[in-house]
Amino acid sequence: MIYDSHVHSTASPDGHILPEEAAGFYSENGIGCIFTDHADYDTDGEPYFCVDFDVFPKDFIKYRGEALLLGLEINLLAPCKEINIKCANEAAIDYCIGSVHWTEDWGDMYYAERKGYYKEFAEEVYLKHLNFMLEMVKTNDFYDSLGHIDYVSRYSPLNQKDLLYDKYKEIYDGIFKELISKDKVIEVNTARMEEAEARKNLYTIYSRYKALGGRYVTIGSDAHKAERLGYKFSEALDMIKEIGLTLVYFKERRMLKS
Repeated sequence: MIYDSHVHSTASPDGHILPEEAAGFYSENGIGCIFTDHADYDTDGEPYFCVDFDVFPKDFIKYRGEALLLGLEINLLAPCKEINIKCANEAAIDYCIGSVHWTEDWGDMYYAERKGYYKEFAEEVYLKHLNFMLEMVKTNDFYDSLGHIDYVSRYSPLNQKDLLYDKYKEIYDGIFKELISKDKVIEVNTARMEEAEARKNLYTIYSRYKALGGRYVTIGSDAHKAERLGYKFSEALDMIKEIGLTLVYFKERRMLKS
């Protein structure tokens, strides 16, 4: 069974996908969905981009089944470690993505361009972000899979959008070694799979993860609208197979092979 393991429902601040739409996607394509709604807290432990816990997951549990599982995408941030662990362990979820949306005291990288960080620091933004990611995977282990390793590239205005493995190999290797030592997996995020340079760099990244002993990956579209469900899965599945990685998903916080 293949699951799109990174999907945002109407319970997320930016999500628009209904349980019925996830069920329809399963009926048409044979691919299940995991709603992984946002649980992002700021450095004061206050929700700044967060699922409505009065709604999710409790109002969605009745839809849970082969077509739809339930999860959270939690921002890895040191001051929020306790509340993040509480969210991951107390919510009735199947799966938890650990994502690095922030960079130190800069906040969420979604806002980096409009705040002028790229203009001021150029590619130093990449170095700072990757180092922060390394620190977060070192100090957190409550999640199941590390999400979208190329998140910062989505919003980069620089000519070189991708955080090239060859340029930051020591940091990348450090991240992979931490994940492998903690029995965590990494997500193959397909949001940028239409970009040739992104595909090339991601292939190098996941190949290195495999070379260092990584075995398992999840796959996720990061869909916020129903038309993006399963986006570019064919290309990503071919990549996973060619590299020799094993596709998995999580149910009741247990890893299962697809």
